[in-house]
Amino acid sequence: MIYALNAIATGKVQDLPYSKKRPMRSALDKVKFKGEMYLTKTGFVEDEQEYKDHGGPDKAVCLYSKKNYRLWADDLSELPNYAMFGENLTAIDLDEQDVYFGNQYQLGEAILEVSEIREPCWKIQEKYQIKDLAKRMSQSCKTGFYFRVIQEGFVHETSNLKLIKTAEPETALSVHELNDIYYNDKFNITRLKYAINNPYLTEKRKAKLEKFLSRAEAKATK
Repeated sequence: MIYALNAIATGKVQDLPYSKKRPMRSALDKVKFKGEMYLTKTGFVEDEQEYKDHGGPDKAVCLYSKKNYRLWADDLSELPNYAMFGENLTAIDLDEQDVYFGNQYQLGEAILEVSEIREPCWKIQEKYQIKDLAKRMSQSCKTGFYFRVIQEGFVHETSNLKLIKTAEPETALSVHELNDIYYNDKFNITRLKYAINNPYLTEKRKAKLEKFLSRAEAKATK
């Protein structure tokens, strides 16, 4: 199955003017590249990240669906055409409910694997001046997600995503389900145990879920 992309974009870390409260350095403002760009294990060669929790092998490429932009249609007079939340890939129609950890997609010469959820941060909230943006995005489970790069290669500006491998059904965990557990149902012992057993989650994510599980079990015994 082919999933069309509205845009592939990269950005450089820069001082941004969106926050009046504190300095804001970020690569949030991304632009489309022309021609081809090489995609490495840590992301596109001309893409940058400011914080240690952004980027790296397990968060090499970020995707957000353009159909999720409609969530903010009542808050903004005009919606961006792409990279609204600093994502590298703006998909035309790819829902978090249909994307599973371990799914692999070909993008140009590269192969990507779904690896992490997106945790909305204060910077995107400041950019659009929507005070509860991060909370609403998290609770909606429409956060977007990250890929790790299984195979490096060149990606063309017109490349699209081709699904080449689906996650095993016995441990299948969608981005939407993990978001729902993480943001809305973190005391559900059964769901936490199931998520922790997913073989494709990052060690950091599993560690966070283990903490949630310990708290949930402690609460259940009171």
